[in-house]
Amino acid sequence: MSAPVKSCSLDPVRTFQIHEFVDLLLPFITKMVNTSLAQGRLSTSQKHAIVTPLLNKPGLDTSDMGNYRPVSNLSFMSKLVEWAVASQLND
Repeated sequence: MSAPVKSCSLDPVRTFQIHEFVDLLLPFITKMVNTSLAQGRLSTSQKHAIVTPLLNKPGLDTSDMGNYRPVSNLSFMSKLVEWAVASQLND
């Protein structure tokens, strides 16, 4: 519930809808996260990202690709698995 209400176009369900129906969806989300952790990998459907190039600093030459950095937008489920792994490693 503490997750931000941001969504990515890769998400089949928007985050605000997950928050709204969390009681119904939580068993399925828990199963997906636990399965990923048990197998040590993400499912194929979660291995996608939308990469957007962002200019490092305003005013840099936009024609030089070296002035950009890639920013990856991941699906909500990928972020949940990432958070679960980080939480376990920090404990």
